[in-house]
Amino acid sequence: MRKDLCTVLTSSYFTFGLLVFIGAYCVLNAEKCADNANIITYADALWFALNASSVGNSNFYPVTNTGRLIGAVLILVGYALFTLNIAVISSYFSHKLKHKER
Repeated sequence: MRKDLCTVLTSSYFTFGLLVFIGAYCVLNAEKCADNANIITYADALWFALNASSVGNSNFYPVTNTGRLIGAVLILVGYALFTLNIAVISSYFSHKLKHKER
């Protein structure tokens, strides 16, 4: 069970990192042509993607519809990965507690 926990958490963290870098690239491409864009560099886009997919608070925000759609996907997938991690860790401790009671 411990090996499964590490495998799932590692793949989840890898997926999260990939999501942030790809999402930042996509948001930057969507926003770079907008007149009033505040996401101008890849660092800005990376900061937005990291915050959108985790804590949800950022000084940067997309102004185009495509950028907003990508931001919404980042938010939803970030929540899903967080929920998956909580479920896997809870299952691990629940299994350990049941095994200890036997």
